[in-house]
Amino acid sequence: MTGSPSIRRRGLLTDGRFALLAGLTLLVILGIGLTPTILREQTRDWIAYEQAASRLVAGGPLYVFQLPTPDDEYYLYPPLGAAIWAAVGSPEGLLALKVLALLSVGLMATRVTSSARPIERSFVAIALAAAALFAPPDFHDLVLGNVMALYVGAVAISLARPGWLGSIPLGLVCALALKPVIAPYFIWLAIRRRTDLLRIIAVGLVASAICAAVVGPGRYIEYVLALPRLSVLVDWKSGNVGLGSIFREAALVGVAIAYIVTFVGSRRLDPARGAAVAVAAGLLAQPTIGFDYAGLLLPAVVMLWAGDRVAGLVACVVVPFATIISPPLGAVVVMALALSGIGDRATAKEAAGLPATVPP
Repeated sequence: MTGSPSIRRRGLLTDGRFALLAGLTLLVILGIGLTPTILREQTRDWIAYEQAASRLVAGGPLYVFQLPTPDDEYYLYPPLGAAIWAAVGSPEGLLALKVLALLSVGLMATRVTSSARPIERSFVAIALAAAALFAPPDFHDLVLGNVMALYVGAVAISLARPGWLGSIPLGLVCALALKPVIAPYFIWLAIRRRTDLLRIIAVGLVASAICAAVVGPGRYIEYVLALPRLSVLVDWKSGNVGLGSIFREAALVGVAIAYIVTFVGSRRLDPARGAAVAVAAGLLAQPTIGFDYAGLLLPAVVMLWAGDRVAGLVACVVVPFATIISPPLGAVVVMALALSGIGDRATAKEAAGLPATVPP
């Protein structure tokens, strides 16, 4: 993976350790402030899997859009998630799997920061693993039981390891809980690493075929028939911090921007910054998101940092605050920094003998 010339520069603005310390400090401050709010949340997303698994075993409908009691939850994913839960699922097992997934974000840094010395890469890996575990959005996921922590880890592995090793986890996660948030990243893969996209699709199809053979193909027909009804979620207000929580027109504009900017960035930017744009754009491509979706901004910022150290530093400082205001705003900040070429301009100023400052 190649990046901009700014990767090879050393100095306060481009030193990855400084950027990480700045970002981690903000995460600690924001985490302390947000933890009481997160712990008061009453939504229990893992119950949706438990209830869907019970309906699957009993032979009842898997997708119910009129919940019989306030204690029931919507199940909105492919049948594989309910089937796995029926076989071996438990809140504790899901929590352990998510922790392992989030730790992979640290390992990702050792692959995409190859220009750094081994000791620096080790420091980065440890710091990023800690950030992934304790960042408020990921902590939110661990508390409530959503599946976005699995997406964070699978995307990180996919970015760091081209080939089957990086493709299998994301393929399995998509077969388990396919979400529109991943579509922009698939566009980047189609342009930059098409073979990996085909591998991910193949893994997802094989996993789904095995599930269909076990629970019956009719369950997947039921899922396909239920998909059009999921459009009502654009107006879902409970727990929604996406553009759909503002109004439908904002959501539609956000979707258009996500795909256009992803396509342009994937073709014109270096692979690292293009990947940062694509991963962050997922928060605009899906109109309804929870706060835990913002966890995807962590691998997005890592890729931005790999392609432009100056932009990466700015992102470490600004993105946490922007995300607290609005996760889509945090995504827009990452996308704008990736497109700005701020590190290239700093390099040009140094070459001209001018001070390399970061514009406001």
